[in-house]
Amino acid sequence: MKILITAGGTTEPIDSVRSITNTSTGKLGSLIAEKFDAIPGVTGIYYVCGSRALIPQGTRAEITHVDTVASLEIAIKSILMQNEIDIIVHSMAVSDYRVNKVTSAAVLANCLNAGLKASLSGLPDITEDYIVSLMEASETIINTDGKIRSDINKLILTMEQTPKIISLFKDMTPNAILTGFKLLDHVSHKELMDAAYGLMEKNKCSFVLANDLKDITAKGHVGYLIDQEKNYETYLTKEAIAEAIAQTTVKHLAVIRAM
Repeated sequence: MKILITAGGTTEPIDSVRSITNTSTGKLGSLIAEKFDAIPGVTGIYYVCGSRALIPQGTRAEITHVDTVASLEIAIKSILMQNEIDIIVHSMAVSDYRVNKVTSAAVLANCLNAGLKASLSGLPDITEDYIVSLMEASETIINTDGKIRSDINKLILTMEQTPKIISLFKDMTPNAILTGFKLLDHVSHKELMDAAYGLMEKNKCSFVLANDLKDITAKGHVGYLIDQEKNYETYLTKEAIAEAIAQTTVKHLAVIRAM
């Protein structure tokens, strides 16, 4: 069996020294890799993680560090094209957005005033498209190739959605056992489960680990491992979640191979 695990978080740059990231440590992903490493029959573990993520200890895992979603996509495609992966655990907290353009309130105001003075009939309707076009105009864009000056007040960023990495897995490896992760923040149990089922159906997951940020503390981590029949088991620690994901997915693969 060959296993692919993603862990930690991605980072999207604002300029050459600043970035937007998340709080994921990769602790659960590293534990999952360690649990798989202890299972007979596992011949390879590919561990793709953010640069600040924890690394599995004492394993044979092949580590690939990434930073942006773009670099994550390249790494995932490379591994899937070069290896026949049997089980995928996508625990990584992938950035939903990346920086598109950077400007400031003062620069936008100057452009709006210039436009008003240049037009006898006044400015065009202030629509979303108009603001985007103004943001993308060469005279409003702040150069992010280097460090943005720290004396600029009221900096404005526009952000664009990143590709959904989880959608790549079943497209490239339709026979792999895929476990997705759904994390929400302070929602009802029903809302969490509905979101997890939606993720499962949309991305053809075999399992989804659903968890709520309010249930993740230094002492515990409540997680619900859901299968395609909408059955689930509840686990109370990262250690228990990691063990359950490794054992459950390996057993599921064995059942499929026996058919």
